[in-house]
Amino acid sequence: MKVTSTRVRIIGGDGIYAIASVTIDKQLTINDIKVERHGNEFTVKMPKTETAKLNHQYTIHVNDNRLYKEIKAKILDRIAKIS
Repeated sequence: MKVTSTRVRIIGGDGIYAIASVTIDKQLTINDIKVERHGNEFTVKMPKTETAKLNHQYTIHVNDNRLYKEIKAKILDRIAKIS
């Protein structure tokens, strides 16, 4: 699986810095990925529904660590290009 498209909307500031969407293999799009900024560090968090939040779960969970790292890298690369 490969990330084939990345979109980012910068909100700015500490806390939630941006909202991202990625498309995987031109087939599956994941929207509402939160990018949090704490100083110079960024954290990428997959979307959660209200029910998932109550149960401390993610709505989308990436089991393949390599794919998660690629998603994070593509999002952060896009942020670097538009910032």
